[in-house]
Amino acid sequence: KFHKPLATFVNHMTQIWQDQRQLGIATVVWDVAMVLSTHLEMGAVELLGCPAVKLGAGIGLMGIVAALLGAHVTVIDRKVALEFCKSNVQGNLPPCIQPRAFVKEPTWGKNLGSFSPRDFDLILGADIIYLEETFTDLLQTLEHLCSNHSVILLACRIRYERDNNFLAMLERQFTVRKVHYDPEKDVHIYEAQKRNQKEDL
Repeated sequence: KFHKPLATFVNHMTQIWQDQRQLGIATVVWDVAMVLSTHLEMGAVELLGCPAVKLGAGIGLMGIVAALLGAHVTVIDRKVALEFCKSNVQGNLPPCIQPRAFVKEPTWGKNLGSFSPRDFDLILGADIIYLEETFTDLLQTLEHLCSNHSVILLACRIRYERDNNFLAMLERQFTVRKVHYDPEKDVHIYEAQKRNQKEDL
């Protein structure tokens, strides 16, 4: 089920372009992304001036919302999805805000050298833990991107045992807590930080 093409975030009408025939699930807005975007809009974290990165950008909705809320956000996804994502981001952000949103290509677990761990205070992910073969690369990417003060917000549905397995893997490296649950959409939002974050203070 596609979401309606128009949605309002941060008092800004957003045109959501979706085309499952073109790129499959990467070009569909899922409930999980809507819930996390609303969570951000409700002030879950301070985004004004915040350097943020969105993993698995898809159509770019969360990058758009984060930029509208004042973040300097980098959205990353596979090369095949980048042009679709870029057109959404550019088409939905006013010219004065567009410089705060960047679209880049790195693959999880690879090509991470262009990112310093201190580049980002906030790492966002929505519905990105459903493929078990990507778990190790995703964890490596999170470990690389996070400094001791970075916050990760991951939104997901717990559909299968493998989803719980990923959370268990995450808890071996990070302190994890559930910060929100949407019972209507059955979406969980987890916050994670490196266990040794106090050493950075």
